[in-house]
Amino acid sequence: MLEVKNLHYQIDNNFVLRGLNLSIQQNCFYALAGVNGAGKSTLIKIILDLIRNIQQGEVSLGGFDHKLMSARDLLAYLPENFDIKKDVTGWQFLKFVYGVYCQPHNKVKIEQLCEQLGLDFFCLNNKTNSYSKGMKQKLGLISCFMLDKPLIILDEPLSGLDPKARYHFKELLISERENNRTIFYSTHMLADAEEICDQFGILHDGKIVYDGSPVACLKHFNAKTLEQAYMNCISEVTLQRH
Repeated sequence: MLEVKNLHYQIDNNFVLRGLNLSIQQNCFYALAGVNGAGKSTLIKIILDLIRNIQQGEVSLGGFDHKLMSARDLLAYLPENFDIKKDVTGWQFLKFVYGVYCQPHNKVKIEQLCEQLGLDFFCLNNKTNSYSKGMKQKLGLISCFMLDKPLIILDEPLSGLDPKARYHFKELLISERENNRTIFYSTHMLADAEEICDQFGILHDGKIVYDGSPVACLKHFNAKTLEQAYMNCISEVTLQRH
């Protein structure tokens, strides 16, 4: 569903991504972790063709070159630090998103998603500038999942969500397994990734330095938690490069 081959990207003389390879099969839930500035958001923007001046590499979505409209039609995307600047209600925003994708409004689907994410359905009648950060994040998630796209890309989707909301998000992802969905998201919440993801990647110094199942990651780095495995991986890579 998502393929990145030998991707190189640099700003001035500084490499952000170097020889990066990534392969995500259909119906896979993939979490990508990395320190701030590792290049997670940059990678996502390149996949979405929002950054175009890459030096080398290929990106495909569902077998299509990522620059083609047929590739973009496959996905829905939630950016990091999602916010709505316009003075609109939640409903107006969701109807706008439906319009952009030329889809009819599905009130039943939205009501179901509100329930799954713990957002009061009637809050959609309120202006979004009255929403908390967590409510805005839930609205952004609803705007992605309501479209029923086969590929969903989320940049730090747990940002701004309290523990209860994170629980609801995990429950939503578990329910999405029945819909043959592929989900790729970046995260700092490794404990959550350990529970729900089929594949887990660590991006460090411009490369994917680990790619495999969370269980295999724990075993490979002799760790009891994914957070500990992540730290062991980074330490190991740092020692190898010195």
